[in-house]
Amino acid sequence: MMALLLHGNLQYAEIPKAEVGRVIEKAYVPVLSTLLKREIPFALNITGFTLELLPGDVLRLVREGIESGLIEVTGTAYSHAILPLLSLDRVEAQVRKDREVKETLLEVSPKLFFPPELAYDPILPAILRDNGYETVFVDGEALVLSNHLNRAIKPVKPLYPHLIKAQRGEGNRYINYLLGLRELKKSLKLVFPGKVTLEAVKEIEAIPVWVNVNTVVMLGAGRFPLMNPGKAAKWLENLDDIILYGTDIEFLGYRPLADYLITVDSFLEVFDALGREVKPPSGLPHSGRRLYLRTSSWAPDKSLAIWSLDDGNARLNLLSRNLRGKKAFLAENSDARGWEPLPERRLDAFRAIYEAWRDGEWET
Repeated sequence: MMALLLHGNLQYAEIPKAEVGRVIEKAYVPVLSTLLKREIPFALNITGFTLELLPGDVLRLVREGIESGLIEVTGTAYSHAILPLLSLDRVEAQVRKDREVKETLLEVSPKLFFPPELAYDPILPAILRDNGYETVFVDGEALVLSNHLNRAIKPVKPLYPHLIKAQRGEGNRYINYLLGLRELKKSLKLVFPGKVTLEAVKEIEAIPVWVNVNTVVMLGAGRFPLMNPGKAAKWLENLDDIILYGTDIEFLGYRPLADYLITVDSFLEVFDALGREVKPPSGLPHSGRRLYLRTSSWAPDKSLAIWSLDDGNARLNLLSRNLRGKKAFLAENSDARGWEPLPERRLDAFRAIYEAWRDGEWET
């Protein structure tokens, strides 16, 4: 059995706001329509902020999927904030605001929660449980790498560093790509099936999302060198009871990955080649494992550095802590911080901070 999760966020760091209409046209509509037409169940992780931007016909499509039992809506942070970087009051505000929007626009109260960028700390499950959530999505690789808790003593190294170098265009891109493929295939040995119980401030059920599995599917569906849907399926054939794809809907039809565009049809070729039954993520069985997950994210080094180390991010994070009210949500948006934000995305957050300060929505 396999599961599918699609992540939608129209505050996307690297996508201009003027392109939002095209993103909806090229990715959201064809992907949702195709999956529903083929009666393929999936989880839809979409921010409350994004839902408020979607046109009526797309919202109707989502509602139809919910009513038919094909779409399992998850909760998340309303404006795609990195929750471990916020005060606890603001974490809960993000969680509650997102739920309110989904109850209003979709008439659902989600039980599954997808933290933006899978950024997690051990207090988050307690806040989620307090707000009616039963299950949280987590980074599977970070779970496996949580056997040592102090990165100052033992830094976490990326599992397939040459593939990352190839994506960034560093060095000899093709040689790095070939070495990266070997590292990626080897990393699949870390993948285990099913859900886990997280040992946290309050225990919670967790569903691992495996970045390495996502990557294999994307390379196969995009027909990268030496990869195709059949080859990807061959690499994954010994894995079961996992999320086969759990990342951005924008990659399917709109946003190329290293100049390779994945279509919804080529994406589904990987599923077809595997020939496994597809269930919603909530239907995955429990593995019997009890694990502790360190404060982490799904970044290559599993840290929060992408959204905190840069001087601009440090300034945003410092100033955002004083905000309350509507503009606080815009200031907290992760896509003003990373991965590689456009100036207009970063300015949205700085502008929200300034306006909140001028309007008195500020705690001293």
